[in-house]
Amino acid sequence: MSLNSYDDHLGKKPDGEPVPSEKKISKFEKITSGIFRKFLILFLITYLFPECSSFGPKNAQSSLIIVHMTIVKDEMILDELIDPRFQKVTLKKGDKTFEYNESSEHYYYFQNLKEGQYEIHDAVHLLNRGASDFAFGSTKQPTKIDIDFDRTDIEKSRVDLQPGTVVFLGSFHVTVDFKFQEEPKITIRYSKSNEEELAAMEHLHKNFPRTGWGQKAKNRVKLLSSFAQ
Repeated sequence: MSLNSYDDHLGKKPDGEPVPSEKKISKFEKITSGIFRKFLILFLITYLFPECSSFGPKNAQSSLIIVHMTIVKDEMILDELIDPRFQKVTLKKGDKTFEYNESSEHYYYFQNLKEGQYEIHDAVHLLNRGASDFAFGSTKQPTKIDIDFDRTDIEKSRVDLQPGTVVFLGSFHVTVDFKFQEEPKITIRYSKSNEEELAAMEHLHKNFPRTGWGQKAKNRVKLLSSFAQ
């Protein structure tokens, strides 16, 4: 390559000094760069800012119900090391059923419900046994625990939901006692106190402070706290 052609390739500044020519960006590089930026933004929104998700009231008339539910299992073998949760919790209003939309620790949230009377319906806890299942005699251990609430607990849990409110339905404490070659014995204890409601509202506000539900819970906390004084 001649010196002149090399100078032409570099180009020249106004004062005559040679400068490298800019690298052209291909169409493929532009597309992949744009996709990467969109993926990065989506990642930040989803994982770093969870409150930006769809958890929030649709309008001023939307309401939320909170259910607190725990489970303790007395098992023959330790099948899990994590704190057990429910994979399904259902409320009932007339002939319609509603599954929870969001959960945080042992709190289950049913959002954007219309006004009316709601009650607990059922719940399911999956046993995390994986490939460790084995049979005792001819009976295999269950893979899930179905919680069927009796009529007394259902009636106690019933709430009248008003538009634009956040309501605490109550706490259900489930104990499962596994029996040898028998169905597990399930015991359910229901409770609802001002202290439990206050804890539920504080948890909602603490974990979702900038959502509409979190703000409603904050107002409820102030009201409940004034009663306690």
